[in-house]
Amino acid sequence: MAESAWLNFHCETDKRTRVAAFQHTGKEWQLTEVSAEPLPEGGAIPGRVAMNGQFGVARGYAGCPGCGAGSYVHCGGCGELGCWRPGAKHYTCANCGNRSRVAGRMSSADAMDVA
Repeated sequence: MAESAWLNFHCETDKRTRVAAFQHTGKEWQLTEVSAEPLPEGGAIPGRVAMNGQFGVARGYAGCPGCGAGSYVHCGGCGELGCWRPGAKHYTCANCGNRSRVAGRMSSADAMDVA
């Protein structure tokens, strides 16, 4: 199984698209870092690979560089990730504009690349 993966990540506050890095710990995929620099317009890392299992946040995660939020949410509209402040009941996706109630747990995602 792959140990690292990267996904698009959208800041709800500054509306920039960045790259989220995940590490597989053996029991779950953990968000470890979000790039400080946004992706260039139309930029993406090649490849699409399915990630399955449990998802969480690594202990050392410093938060979204755009707003400081300490967690993330999986948009039910476009399937992309975005920053989220635990306890917030609603989320508006910076990628597609979908607004919905935050509920459930993430169990899969399409990584841009896996190593």
